[in-house]
Amino acid sequence: MSAWESVRAALATDDVTRLAACVAALDDAGRREVAAVLPGHISAARAQAEARLQARERTRRDSAERRSQERWALFQREADRRGWTQERRDHEWEAHWQPGRRLWHEEEEWGDEVAWMELMRVAGAGTLGGPAAVVAWLNRRDLEPWTEQADDLEPLLQVLSVRPAAWQADVAARLVRRARNARNRNLRLALELLRANGVTPPEHDPLVVAWASGAPTARALRDDPLLPVLLPRLFEAEGVGRALRHEKAAPLAAGTWLATLRVLESEGTVSREMLLDGCLRRFLRGGTATDLRFFARLHDLIEPAYDEVAARARDYVRLLPSAPGPVAELALRHLRRLGDLPEADVAEALGALLSRPERKLATAGLRWLDEAADELDDLDALAPALGLAFACGSWDVQCRAARTAVRHSDRFSPMGAEAVREALPLLPASVAGSVAAAFGDQALSTAGG
Repeated sequence: MSAWESVRAALATDDVTRLAACVAALDDAGRREVAAVLPGHISAARAQAEARLQARERTRRDSAERRSQERWALFQREADRRGWTQERRDHEWEAHWQPGRRLWHEEEEWGDEVAWMELMRVAGAGTLGGPAAVVAWLNRRDLEPWTEQADDLEPLLQVLSVRPAAWQADVAARLVRRARNARNRNLRLALELLRANGVTPPEHDPLVVAWASGAPTARALRDDPLLPVLLPRLFEAEGVGRALRHEKAAPLAAGTWLATLRVLESEGTVSREMLLDGCLRRFLRGGTATDLRFFARLHDLIEPAYDEVAARARDYVRLLPSAPGPVAELALRHLRRLGDLPEADVAEALGALLSRPERKLATAGLRWLDEAADELDDLDALAPALGLAFACGSWDVQCRAARTAVRHSDRFSPMGAEAVREALPLLPASVAGSVAAAFGDQALSTAGG
């Protein structure tokens, strides 16, 4: 029996395990023989699968019709025995005897439709010559099932494993580059090939998202050779945060990245510094609150110590102006733990908080400004922050800012007082009066415009 005859016989059995063993056993000449014929066999394989499907449909339809006729005959005998009128017969049939409305095709399974595609994918992956040809074959749309039933990678890995390591690495890299999003099922195959051959994964965001989309365990990640490379990229690749946005830190659930990374960090397999710096880098890259939710939860789960926050204080300050509200609140919470921030950083942080539209953050900024004013000798650095609070859209924030300005008015230098007076027109007239009086009556004529 020729190589092609053996492979065709295995294809006809719909047994992917048998097919994989048959293909893996081929020599170079056998692979070339099959590769020359296989593309032309797609139409025949599809027709055979459709014929099997139609035969099964006919069998099910006939069976359903037979059961319906038997039920109808039984009903008629019972109706005759009881002497029901036609009206009673109609009612009883509709209410109690009529078979359920589920049709025969609603319970259809598409096993044959999926099986022939997967069989052809395995046969092509194991016989086509060059990596480019194999990747093109695995990406054929007419061999892409629309269900998720064909997820067993073992047959594909078996037929690919007999090829040289460099050849397999080339296939993996090409599969990654062809994937436009993390839903591409070939990325799972690429990850396994990269693991098996010890190849550094190419930089590709969908690959990282695909790696992160599984249900991780500490045991699996400890043994994953891709961990040192892909874990840092978890904080860089677009789409990771959205893929993991549903993970919760309380309570931690098994099979989640939050729980697994917490275990690996606590045992020292994963560096705390890498996780903290990764979260901060991801925050600084920007994104929506949804995109950053996972990283905010991971950051808090790590519970950074005082020294760790102090060493990264500048990064936390940089988050205050434009990070989404939850991230800005996180940064503020940790900065407020520090009692020795440089005055320039305090002024920058206050300016950022008081320029934000969220009332909660602006109020927190005013509270911090009030405390800082009690500790500083020179309040001129806080005058711009007060001006920003005067411009806030919240009446409560404006009133509180005015009270803060009045309380500390005698501690501003003439230059600082002038900066506050210049911001008075931003306040409502009913609020500006007290500030104008505290900083000089000449400001009253221009306030509240």
